[in-house]
Formats: sequence, C-alpha cells, structure tokens
Amino acid sequence: MADAESNLVPSEAADQVEVALEAQAAADDGILYLNEYQYENDLVTDFARLVASPRRRGSLYVAAAIAALLGIGMLLAGGNWIKFGVVLIVFGAFLAWWSKNLHHTLARDFIDAVEADESMGGRYRRVAANEDGLMVWGKSGKSQFFPFEKLDHVLDGERIFVAMFADQGVAIPKDTFVRGDAEQFGAFLKARINKKLRIETKRKKMKAEKAAAEAKQADKPQGNKGKQRKQKKNKKKKR
Repeated sequence: MADAESNLVPSEAADQVEVALEAQAAADDGILYLNEYQYENDLVTDFARLVASPRRRGSLYVAAAIAALLGIGMLLAGGNWIKFGVVLIVFGAFLAWWSKNLHHTLARDFIDAVEADESMGGRYRRVAANEDGLMVWGKSGKSQFFPFEKLDHVLDGERIFVAMFADQGVAIPKDTFVRGDAEQFGAFLKARINKKLRIETKRKKMKAEKAAAEAKQADKPQGNKGKQRKQKKNKKKKR
C-alpha cells in the first residue's frame, strides 16, 4: 500500500517540505512572526493617522469652537471688538483645519525623521516578534528591542498595526509578513497587552492584601507583656 506522500504531485510535495522547514526554523530561532517592509510615504501617513490620537484632535476642535464663539460674541458687541472677533474666528478656523489635517503634519515630521536617521540605513525595516518583545532592524544592521512588558496599547488600522511602547511606536504592515499572518499577529499583540494588565492587576492585589494583613496585625490584641508595658506607661503619665 502506497503511503500518503506518493499521492502528492511533485509541486505539492515540495510545498509541504518547504512549510515543514519554515516551521522548524521558527521553532529553532524562537521568532514567531517576521515582517519586512519599506517605509513608503503612504505607510508613514497611515502610521501618523493612527498615532494622531482622538484626544489631541478633540482638544484642538474644542479650542477651535471656543475661539469661534468668542469671535462671534465680539462681532455682535460691535465697535472696537469687531477686529478682535474676526481674528478669533480666523484662528478658530485654523485650529479646526489643523485638527483635521494633523496626521499629514505628523507624517511629514516622521518622513523627515526617518530620512535624517542615517544610523538605520534608510527606510527598510525588519520586525521580528518572539514571546518577550519586538526586535526592529534597519538596513545598516542596527537594531532596537521593545519588550512587551512596556507595551501600552495596540493601534489597529486597515493596513498596519502600531504597537505603542510609551512614546515610541513600531509599525507592522499587514501585507508584508514573511512568517505568520496579520490576523494571528493582531491577536498575539493584544494578548501581550492583556498579559501585562494581568501582571499589574496581580501586583496591585498582592500589595493591597499585604497592606490589609499589616493593618490587621497592628489591630490585634497585645499579649500580657504588651499589656504590662502599656500599664507602666500609663502609670508614668499619671505621675
């Protein structure tokens, strides 16, 4: 009886061997996900759009609305207030425009920063993920490690993930995975955040339990020796 592999055409057998070799390589080097890409302008724009937080945009919109309302009030007051009202309305309109186009401003800043950073050797990036964190390489071979214990949150866009480590973000495009795929990687990243939250919650719980135990110990009735010492102190106070 022929084995199962004899029923495979040569191309299918080769594909199966290649998959097995890739799986073995992943097991050997510990890298679970691997991504290689170029920082193209549209990718940087997507990155900036995600990083431009709703809070920052919201604060700009609020400032724009306040400026516009004050300006309208000054226009209605008339007299010398009219010119100040016009200035405030124009300023409010500028803030609203800036909020809407904030990601374009950030994108230009990011592009300038990438091109100015010669140490990474250009726009090429290679991002590898294991159980501990993300390692990012540039074309020059320079690398930087981002441990998951410092992972704050993950931004999930249409084309990219952005893993935020404090004030630094690592972009991972969804269509350039060399190892693993985007759907699995997204779940993997979010699980790392949950793990961090579970650890922090456990630490807070242990700290609270320790404080409660110490407080309970302090409130316990003292023994005979403790009572005698307390009585002596009271007698001294009366004298």
